Amino acid sequence: FLEQIARQSISIVHEFVTQDLSNTVWACATLLEVSPALLAAISHQSVQKLHLFLNQELSNTAWAFSKLSAVDMQLRAALKSEVQKRMSSFDAQALANLSDSVSDMSEQLLERVEPALDEFVYGMPQKLSDWNGPHFVKVLTSVGVDNFGVAGTQRILSKMGITEPNQDFQQRALLRIQQAEEDGDARKETWGLVHKRVLCYGEWELTANGQPLRGTLLRENGIRVGHAAPPAWLRAFPTPINSVIGRDLCGEFQLSAGIAVILDTAQGDIVGEVMIFSTSTPCCSCLALLRQMQLRF
Repeated sequence: FLEQIARQSISIVHEFVTQDLSNTVWACATLLEVSPALLAAISHQSVQKLHLFLNQELSNTAWAFSKLSAVDMQLRAALKSEVQKRMSSFDAQALANLSDSVSDMSEQLLERVEPALDEFVYGMPQKLSDWNGPHFVKVLTSVGVDNFGVAGTQRILSKMGITEPNQDFQQRALLRIQQAEEDGDARKETWGLVHKRVLCYGEWELTANGQPLRGTLLRENGIRVGHAAPPAWLRAFPTPINSVIGRDLCGEFQLSAGIAVILDTAQGDIVGEVMIFSTSTPCCSCLALLRQMQLRF
């Protein structure tokens, strides 16, 4: 089906307006669907029309080609030139996307998005009870970002005091996720649903009142049957751009909620570490749940 769409798209790509070009390559990147001929055709058309792209179209196109490792030299040069011209006009979401995608200008772009990173981190409530109020919703609206990208998210995690897990854990996570992928995709096999899969793996090695508390858990995004309900204190938030998406369906939220249910049963002070691995960059709501976890435990 997707191959047929690609062939048909190539035959009419010269008719595509900028939104068509941007949306098509974005969809390919989201589904990790690589059609070299289609990408080459979109790249060629994009270079010719790049000056007509809206800022969001430009940032989404740059992100998509970077995600697919399909940026040729002509497109790379054209993107860099266009980004330089428009630097002062990009909003925080575009800056975040472009900082991952236009490597020649990553540091300059991150410098411009830094105020939004600080507003997000330092706007998070400092008491667990305050997460039920309207304050953080206003922070998200003001920041105007769904996802800060790889580089921006790394800076946020650093500001939150969250470090990168060790390599041994990352290898175990990749192996466990690979096993889950090899087991198949029930939604695709049963209903033919083509979607973006996000798999998240976690391990914890803790003590509670001197008693060991260890475990592992794997979760995937989307609706799931049989999972325990999240604790009442853990909240997901609509993100400002794609506000209709239920962020409690994110893989990171479902994993963290599962871990939180287990840790909530522990008696006394909890000491140790929890490590989490995700196949995708977490959205702003899932970054916020990490702060809630920090406050709770």
